[in-house]
Amino acid sequence: MLKRQRNDTSSKAQFNSKPHKVKKADSKGVYKTIEYDSFEELSFLYWAFELKNQGVIKSIRRSPCYLLSDALINNYALALKTKSKPMEQKILNGHSYTPEFVIEWDYKKAKDRVIHVLGNQTKWENPIIAQMTEDGSYISHIEIKPLWDQNNMERLFKINMKWMWQRHGIYVNLIKPQELFPHSFTPKEYLVTKTGHQRKLKWKAKTIYDFLNNK
Repeated sequence: MLKRQRNDTSSKAQFNSKPHKVKKADSKGVYKTIEYDSFEELSFLYWAFELKNQGVIKSIRRSPCYLLSDALINNYALALKTKSKPMEQKILNGHSYTPEFVIEWDYKKAKDRVIHVLGNQTKWENPIIAQMTEDGSYISHIEIKPLWDQNNMERLFKINMKWMWQRHGIYVNLIKPQELFPHSFTPKEYLVTKTGHQRKLKWKAKTIYDFLNNK
């Protein structure tokens, strides 16, 4: 006769009996020596490096940090028995902002299909805005955001975007890969998931060749 066993009610047994959620793959890493902090950033790097392989982009790098607001410091003198001591209090912290990427373009290869250069007196129609620097380089600053911004960080970015222009004369492009790809091309590496399956798209994928040749 089989003995009926009592249910194990320990906390360990209860934990093991619960369905476990599958942990999402780490969204941070390094792609071709460039660090990324989200799948959206990685998706953009796929796109940018395909253009780099065609000579349209000269270089891709992480952006430096920019100071947008100085700290507010209150200086005062602390009276001691025989002398005074200079002191300071921080009333407001400074505010800084760091875009995701800086891209340098090959102007001749990028100007017709990829970039619009500020100040060239033509209508803005190409995907990304670039600026010519004092040394004659063509540079774009890039901010990456997902389509769905659950933490409302896009609102904060748009304030930083205005102050970047006001204080440093730098325009920062807001890029959402799932909006960029349908209007340009879909990089090959994006088409396949990490598990080797074909990624489901809500748009018709165009190759970089068709995009650059206006097909």
